[in-house]
Amino acid sequence: MRSAQRRSGRAQPSLAQRLEEHRDFHFRRMPSRRIKSERDALGFINEVGFCAAFTAGMGLPCIREAVAGEREPEMPEHIQHDYAIGVTWRLKDVLPARREVYYGKALGGRPGFISLELLPAFLKLRIQPGGYLAMYRQGHLGHCAKLVMDALTRRGAAETRALKLSSGHSSPGRRAAFDGAMKELQEKFLALKIEERADPFTYVWDTLAHQWGEAIRASRSMRASEAAYRIVSRYFEVAAYGNERAIARLLAIPAVLVDSASRRLEREGRIVRDQKIDRIAGRYAVVSEYL
Repeated sequence: MRSAQRRSGRAQPSLAQRLEEHRDFHFRRMPSRRIKSERDALGFINEVGFCAAFTAGMGLPCIREAVAGEREPEMPEHIQHDYAIGVTWRLKDVLPARREVYYGKALGGRPGFISLELLPAFLKLRIQPGGYLAMYRQGHLGHCAKLVMDALTRRGAAETRALKLSSGHSSPGRRAAFDGAMKELQEKFLALKIEERADPFTYVWDTLAHQWGEAIRASRSMRASEAAYRIVSRYFEVAAYGNERAIARLLAIPAVLVDSASRRLEREGRIVRDQKIDRIAGRYAVVSEYL
């Protein structure tokens, strides 16, 4: 193929171009593969394992991109008129309500989806033994987040206003602290949003233990190194390349576990580490088929 390209005078696509074409296909950033239905969306999430909901450009698949069928579609001034955002907004309600996927602020601090297959692996790496009280005593959970968990554990699912009152964060001056606590609880897989009510508009929250107890139990039989391997392996299958430190930050996996998973993938011949990609700063692990 390369000799034919030289004879024809056509330049061979650069490594960066080929890697982005890989992402175009697997991220469905192309009209011929775009998401057109709820069934398509569920198949996409199960295929990629985990993806962003609305935020493109994170190095992850993104539902909004896949609905639009293009790379990083521009965010409109009036998002209510954007087709891809509207579809994604509906999917984030419908699919989790059917318990077909997990949805929450779990990827890079942004809303995202996780397949049921990989959910136990994420739980293994995020949920600490002893529950939220042990995390709080060890300084791994904020005070407001602890108070919210107290309320949810005591009373069950609750609306946002009730949680603000229970935690003593109902005043406008404490809104930022409360919002930060809810983000922290989602990132640490302790609480999640289970419903949006329209009149008046509010969210309903519950503990992960109550909503996804089976997945938590499944996570307990898994070694942390195996959980990291499953996640990192799927990442490279879908994304084709990545900086290991950035992957650790994005997926909130300890860097030592990402390193261990990458070394295993390299031994298996599936990736080549410490590579330079033309016109992209930094060093990357790259799936071996492109090298």
